[in-house]
Amino acid sequence: MHTLTRSTMMASIPDDFVVDVHDLAAIILDAHAATETLLPKSQLVEINRGITSPTTLPSHVFAPEWHAAKVGGQKRVAYILKTDSSASERITIDTFTSPQGVKVPGGQELTRRELEDVFWRCKTFNNGYILAYVAQRVFDSLPPTAKLHARTSAKHEVVCKPSDVTVAEIDIVAKEACLILDYEPRPDLGPERVNLSQHMTGFDGSIPWVFLLIGEPKSEDLEADPRVVLDLVTSQLGGRGGGGEVFSLERAFDYHQKVLPKVADELEKYDLSGKIRLSDDALRARGDALVDVVMGRLRKIASGEDNFCRYCGKEEVQARCSKCKKAYFCAPCHTLGWKNHKVWCS
Repeated sequence: MHTLTRSTMMASIPDDFVVDVHDLAAIILDAHAATETLLPKSQLVEINRGITSPTTLPSHVFAPEWHAAKVGGQKRVAYILKTDSSASERITIDTFTSPQGVKVPGGQELTRRELEDVFWRCKTFNNGYILAYVAQRVFDSLPPTAKLHARTSAKHEVVCKPSDVTVAEIDIVAKEACLILDYEPRPDLGPERVNLSQHMTGFDGSIPWVFLLIGEPKSEDLEADPRVVLDLVTSQLGGRGGGGEVFSLERAFDYHQKVLPKVADELEKYDLSGKIRLSDDALRARGDALVDVVMGRLRKIASGEDNFCRYCGKEEVQARCSKCKKAYFCAPCHTLGWKNHKVWCS
């Protein structure tokens, strides 16, 4: 695999380039969804919250932790996905719903936002460190004179150097345990035989969590700390950012007091650490490949090709915001992204 060197990645990035961190987060997640390998061809079939019996798969095939959570009274949700490995194209948010529909408690149809919540909870599963690694390497690959511009939906903003980024780690406990069951029928082995894989979050105690702090540290007091938190996998916990994004870009105080507490409890104060280094060769190779894709996207933006959706990161979008005439949005994304965009629209 060809990996771009730092000098090559910087080749067409101007020295005075300004990276909008909110846009960058959307681009990273879009690139991740287009390349992730865990559930590339899986569609949502059923949502079960443990109140009624599942209908797609018998409950006895659910992981033991699912049943133990019921005994302990833990809040839980299961997403049942069906894979077709012979499909020629990977699944996107627009094709995530099974053609036969999705069985949900109460029988109501999922809204676009609710479907996104499930889609990104599946796509970001166990990807916190690799996506933080990607963001970290993108920042490190920028010209040292470039600027990061982090703007939150609470109208807080930070402008800083790419080097003013710190890795933070913390242990958390999810408020809702999540089980993803992915099955694929195997008629060649028998009429009821399937391949089944299960992926769990929040069933077995604490979860190591990682995020990036953007900006210069100016106070040890969290309430006075101006830095902004970038958490690319808030959706893994079933959460969203303060502006309704599937990631979090918040002032540190708001992140720890308003956003994260909705979906998790922090066990202790976060620790600041050095650079993220992925020890697994395959994981690091995938992370580096994502960095190459994202840097390619930034070079396009630097050259004036900025017609990407400011909410989902999708490229080659035609429609612009009717107010500012600058920001591009997909048709279903303008409404979903308006809570954040309206703060900075003018």
